[in-house]
Amino acid sequence: MNLSEAAARARAVSDRAAGSLAKDCAAAGAKEFLAELHVTTPVLSGALRTSERVWHVSGGGTAAVAVVGPDIIYARFRNYGGTIRSKGPWPLRNRATGQVFGRQVTQAGSHYMERAEAGAEGTMHAAMAAILSGYLDGL
Repeated sequence: MNLSEAAARARAVSDRAAGSLAKDCAAAGAKEFLAELHVTTPVLSGALRTSERVWHVSGGGTAAVAVVGPDIIYARFRNYGGTIRSKGPWPLRNRATGQVFGRQVTQAGSHYMERAEAGAEGTMHAAMAAILSGYLDGL
């Protein structure tokens, strides 16, 4: 075994990891979380699920962050629950189904985001481990 070649490969892997390992792992984990989120998201019209995506992955080296979730005002209400009140004298209604609710609606949250996080934990770790393994294959 040529030690200078092995050291050069180790330096190359180290340099590559310092530049992008955390970001690559965050991106892989975000993709897995999004897949699980699509499974746990309550669906009535599909608008909530359609608004979910990986919005941003940033960082590098030893720290990175991925922002994943919905972009619709209804998401917070659906996850945490709350009361919605009509902004006028008319009742609230569901346009998709035609159902009429009255002037206010109180709903318990489904906590689907937390369920997605718990459900994706194993696949997120596996995806990140695969990324790390790919880096270490260069040794």
